[in-house]
Amino acid sequence: MPSLLLFMCVLLSLASFIQAKGTKPPDNFKCHSSDNPKRIDVAVETGSEYFSGTDDAISLLLRDSQGVVCTVADLNNSGNDHETNSIDYYAICCPQDFAKAHDPLSMLLLGHRRGHKGDCDDWFVERIEVRRQGFLLLKYRFHAWTHPSKAMMLGVSQVTSSHSNNGKPSYSLIHL
Repeated sequence: MPSLLLFMCVLLSLASFIQAKGTKPPDNFKCHSSDNPKRIDVAVETGSEYFSGTDDAISLLLRDSQGVVCTVADLNNSGNDHETNSIDYYAICCPQDFAKAHDPLSMLLLGHRRGHKGDCDDWFVERIEVRRQGFLLLKYRFHAWTHPSKAMMLGVSQVTSSHSNNGKPSYSLIHL
């Protein structure tokens, strides 16, 4: 019996090093609308800690340097996304004047709410990247847990610092 328990512990510890298969939008994804929206690509990495994945609904709010906002009510591809140790890629449609200047984003918020199946899982967000036509608009390593009944929103806001002279934006973590 102790050897079976040891075997199970070793097996579980190895599972966290295996990269899970993430989800992707369809290859032929295009934004269709009368106001000519633009495509923004988002990569969300879920951490490798035990039980860090979720089936809950994840929403997204992006704000560019000019104050133009883009929202997604549910980041959800076909397949099982937001799973432990996976990177999921999303294509979203934003207003045409969003990220016009290719400046870094001024704010990103992730909303975490009870899932479609009635689940209420913790979720460990490792990092997120936002790109427009290959140009990096934001990359941030959250490395943080969120739970819909404790912290419904997690995000970052760009801050101006007199100590930064490298020309790169710095961000402050928002945990609501």
